[in-house]
Amino acid sequence: MVGLQHSSVGWAMNLGRIDYDRALSWQRGLVKMRREGLSRDIIMLVEHPPVVTVGRSAHKENFEGLSAQPVFIERGGDVTYHGPGQLVAYFIFNLSRRGKNLRKFMTNIQTGVIDTLKEYNISAKRGNEHTGIWVGEHKIASIGIAVKNWITFHGVAINLNTNLAEFEQINPCGLSATIMTSVLKETGKKVSLDKFGEKLLRNYDRLFDTTFESIKLDELAEEIESQRGSDVI
Repeated sequence: MVGLQHSSVGWAMNLGRIDYDRALSWQRGLVKMRREGLSRDIIMLVEHPPVVTVGRSAHKENFEGLSAQPVFIERGGDVTYHGPGQLVAYFIFNLSRRGKNLRKFMTNIQTGVIDTLKEYNISAKRGNEHTGIWVGEHKIASIGIAVKNWITFHGVAINLNTNLAEFEQINPCGLSATIMTSVLKETGKKVSLDKFGEKLLRNYDRLFDTTFESIKLDELAEEIESQRGSDVI
């Protein structure tokens, strides 16, 4: 944003709708590259086809009624649903360059979503007893992070135009599916995922004191090659 100076530069990738397995593979590759200093901190924005994912803290009874096989992953948290109309932000950050402050990192992720929802006249808050972001007694976003050698991955899933009936096949995060809500349900209006994503990134610029510049996959390959042998990130 013109006129604002941030202490560092990161990358933002808006990848549109892609399969969950593909996005997970990219994240794992980027974790390795970030650890080796071949990339900057990255926020990936994606939308997934319908899929259920199961985290490290999951309980089998929360997804045992599924007809399709879920994806078991290394993030924290229980079971959740991803699908059309939901914006997912993945964070590949090197926290060793950010004070190794995981609590602040998690708070910034949630605050970014809360501040963006405020721009849509939705008052949200961080959960106390249960994780995630809540509008009153209903959950509008779920968060689950993994950290490997201080490099983060996975992230936050925000229900914008999501078909909430899809959550009924599971107990999302161990709770009743009826607790889930969306921007569409709260406002009665569909939201552009791209526009919400743009607003979200600008809030993350401020919260992480980082300018997240848009970069495409082919450009990322060129950037990685240009940084070989350099300590600059």
